Amino acid sequence: MVDPLILAVDVGTQSVRAIVFNRVGDQIASARTISKPYYSLQPGWAEVPAEQFWDDTCYVLREVVDQLGDDIARVKAMTITANRDNMIPLDENNQPLRDWLTWIDVRRTPEIIPILKRTLKGNDKLIYLLKKPFFDMIAPRSKYNWIRVHEPNIYAKAKTYVTITGLLTYRLCGVFNDSLGMQVGYMPYEAKKQDWYKVPAVYKILGVRRDQLVNIFPPGTKLGEITEKASKMTSLPVGLPLIAAAGDKMCEILGAGVFGPKQATISYGTMATIGTTITRYVEDSKLKFYTFPSCIPDAWNPEYNIYRGYWLITWSCKQYSKEQGMPEFLNKMNKLAAEVPPGSNGLFVFPFWTVQPGLYPHGKGMVAGWIDRHTIVDLYRAFLESIAYALREGLEIMEKKCKTNVEKLYVVGGGSKSDVAMQLTADIFNLPATRHSHTEICAAGAAINAGLWAGIYKDYEDGVACMVREDETFYPIRENVEIYERIYHDIYKKVYVKNKELFKELEQLAHFKSD
Repeated sequence: MVDPLILAVDVGTQSVRAIVFNRVGDQIASARTISKPYYSLQPGWAEVPAEQFWDDTCYVLREVVDQLGDDIARVKAMTITANRDNMIPLDENNQPLRDWLTWIDVRRTPEIIPILKRTLKGNDKLIYLLKKPFFDMIAPRSKYNWIRVHEPNIYAKAKTYVTITGLLTYRLCGVFNDSLGMQVGYMPYEAKKQDWYKVPAVYKILGVRRDQLVNIFPPGTKLGEITEKASKMTSLPVGLPLIAAAGDKMCEILGAGVFGPKQATISYGTMATIGTTITRYVEDSKLKFYTFPSCIPDAWNPEYNIYRGYWLITWSCKQYSKEQGMPEFLNKMNKLAAEVPPGSNGLFVFPFWTVQPGLYPHGKGMVAGWIDRHTIVDLYRAFLESIAYALREGLEIMEKKCKTNVEKLYVVGGGSKSDVAMQLTADIFNLPATRHSHTEICAAGAAINAGLWAGIYKDYEDGVACMVREDETFYPIRENVEIYERIYHDIYKKVYVKNKELFKELEQLAHFKSD
């Protein structure tokens, strides 16, 4: 019997990858292209050229098809996962009206509040007033509302709004379908019911119409088939099924093998997150954490995130690696940081280079404790520790809400390659932390959805058991745990309260030129 293959495309913040897996998770072919960085017209903005994701996807698909040769016939299905909360409007000819507004973008539209107060009538106004604090928090964060206020000509021409996977599905299959697991951000998606809202007022508050949104389907269902036009651009065979997966972090949670609330997945990527899986919906009304649809039917992934997660690591290393290659410098830092004691010789970092709106709305990055004997290695380790402190706080908030306790961590993303990051994670959480034998956990999680549809796996547990293998587990070291407990409770947890007014004052002094 011919061994079936699965093709997964993973659209990340810094690169796009296409990977072909066999049933047991071996990578039969793969291709990667480094994406051009986002650009910023103003501080806090982050945009990507309209065709970049499509062009990069076509390139990696052609590469893997070329590598496969005749074995392309063995590919039974393909799927796509991508970073979330990216949006672009399309015109009546289904062409982009502007560049992508990305997940990194934190522009706000406070002007929308008086507009809503003036324009909402009847039941719409009543619904708004019943949850006014909540709507006043999310309406200014809606990307639809920003276009509505600041780009009215584009707003008037917008026929359809799509995510990355929504656009790629249209370009590949000619249909406006998408996974419900990609509907992340300030949009009229009701996570509890895993569907678009039925209440008209929500659309008016967020600035979009239901007819401007695509059809959404659960992970593991067919979205469409590759068209002749797409085949010419990607070299994929006509008729290849495209199967819904979910957003990158949800696919990582599945790929890591987290099926219940006693395990959690830490993703040390550009955005650092911690998430788990639950079968009873819970949410935080103040959005300290988010609850997203899982890849698993009738389940959800509570998730706490730090926008500038391992971005902090890349950013800090770039400041010091001008005369040597970045990978070599990063490897050197990981080796030397293992020799720095827990607590980084008294150097402390508060890691909110971008605010956490539900928990620290005025948060700022802070480095405290500098003395002349500190080195870049102390700072490097302090950055690693700070991200783990923040994710631990997020986990505690989710555990309290979900009324459960996590007993084991799975660590994925680039940071999982670092032994020092793995050990301090185990120490700060006081939990065993496990990494996997390969780093393509997100693509593997996406591929399991396609494999399940194709009949390659009998269920999600079977898919994980076949594709993913644990590599090494790091256990807490008692002496380190004691030090980190002190820093976490006596320093980290008190920083924001004691410095909130300082952070507010610094906001007033921040004046940056456009990039």
